[in-house]
Amino acid sequence: MIVLRNLTKTFVLNGRRKTVARNLNAVFPTGTSVALLGRNGAGKSTLLKMIAGTTTPTSGEILSDGRISFPVGLASSLHPDLTGAQNTRFVARIYGADTDALMAYVEEFAELGEHFHLPVRSYSSGMRGRLSFGVNMGLEFDTYLIDEVTAVGDAAFKRKSRDVFLARMQKAGAVFVSHSMGAVREMCKAGALIENGELTYYEDVEEAIERYMHMIDGAISAMAEPLPEGAAQMDFPRDSRMLFGIGLPQTRIDWVADCLRRHRPCHFAQTREPHYFDIRAGLSQKLRDRRFSTARTLADRMPAETEEARRYTVQLLGEMSALLSIHTAPQDGPDRHDAYLDYLLARHRGQQVICDFTPAYALLGTADLAEMATVGAARFVCVLRDPVTRLWAQMHDGLLPRQRVTSEPLEALARALLDNPARLELYPETDYAGLFERLEAGVSPARLLYLFHEDLTGRAGLMPLTEFLDVPKVLEITMLPLPEEVLPPIPEDLRQRLRALLAPHYAAAEQRFGDRLPAAWRAADPAE
Repeated sequence: MIVLRNLTKTFVLNGRRKTVARNLNAVFPTGTSVALLGRNGAGKSTLLKMIAGTTTPTSGEILSDGRISFPVGLASSLHPDLTGAQNTRFVARIYGADTDALMAYVEEFAELGEHFHLPVRSYSSGMRGRLSFGVNMGLEFDTYLIDEVTAVGDAAFKRKSRDVFLARMQKAGAVFVSHSMGAVREMCKAGALIENGELTYYEDVEEAIERYMHMIDGAISAMAEPLPEGAAQMDFPRDSRMLFGIGLPQTRIDWVADCLRRHRPCHFAQTREPHYFDIRAGLSQKLRDRRFSTARTLADRMPAETEEARRYTVQLLGEMSALLSIHTAPQDGPDRHDAYLDYLLARHRGQQVICDFTPAYALLGTADLAEMATVGAARFVCVLRDPVTRLWAQMHDGLLPRQRVTSEPLEALARALLDNPARLELYPETDYAGLFERLEAGVSPARLLYLFHEDLTGRAGLMPLTEFLDVPKVLEITMLPLPEEVLPPIPEDLRQRLRALLAPHYAAAEQRFGDRLPAAWRAADPAE
């Protein structure tokens, strides 16, 4: 049992006082795993350090009747100038453990290889987390202090960490800090929410999660509801949020992605469009087959190459193999998205927003969009364009280069569509009404932002997105120029007939956005 009694902690920063714990009183029961929830900077890590005894409270006291671990996952728990082995040996002596036994356990568990005998200051954050977690799990405590560490490593290491942690919880308790609600639900029975220096304890972890999600979003979102049985349990980097760019094609969605790709708070995977969820849903199998075919071609050409060319091919093959790993993941099970997250987070350096911009996701069904929403408290951005102009651009892009010399082939294609409206099924992206219905059924409105192609003319057009993500504005110097689009004008008779064909989708947009719709959507001339 851990008792917080009138606990207060105040820091003085640049002459200003900041209180992260104000007269806290709480009891963490023996043998109970408690999730410690709160915003970034709320004081969660400071509270862990005070419970561990590595930070002194300003006033008040902490009482315990059992052995408490040091905070797993905090860099300050390890001495940077000592090797991993020396840190392990030092901890074993402090706690009176069998040094050789702990050394053997940690070296095998942490999977550090030769780095185990190198200074910790040379480790990546993930390596430090694995070492810290291994040392703690190699010792027996009554209460383990865990700070996000089960999120480090590849999918196999995460599973191993969860299994070991859950085994320890059969005999012990924990105070568990995580921004992954999936991990919190799996690991914890109770919760404690810290906000504005005050702490509230909840015996039911679901109530704690509900209060936490209400606090960060201003409303109880779908993320606050218990996950259905069989839902994926995903560990996502703390202090980061997922952003999906889901379309539409023939809009400036690619320009938005390129501007964010050059924006410091944003991280993208190496592949421009991962196409994970659409291929998983069976919508883009030809693309999947092309990717596997490319890998086979690269492998087949290697024997005949020079040594220099072979090195380059090996590099390409490695990149392609990493991408293909996301398409061979299981369809079901709690770890079904682990390969995708491992690929997406490669080379992630703590950026606040992790992005996957794949316009084809706009065609996904409600269930798939709801599944996406569980990844990293995901937010969604969708770029819309005047329906007639967007369809006209899509038909134009589908023509061969030689057919674009004059406007006649494009006009003939449009007239064929008007003569046989059933052909509109060839252009599913025109179904704005269906898109709105699927998106708004699967994603909380607080996590969804619509932008208009016609408004994306410069830095000001991106401001609603950066505000939505709570990141700094995109710098003018990092922005790319708007892409040029050579599009033949739409003959007036065709424009009017296409508008009539797409009337239900104009009506759906008018109902949702009203006066927010750009003038081009209403004007007689649909020019941009």
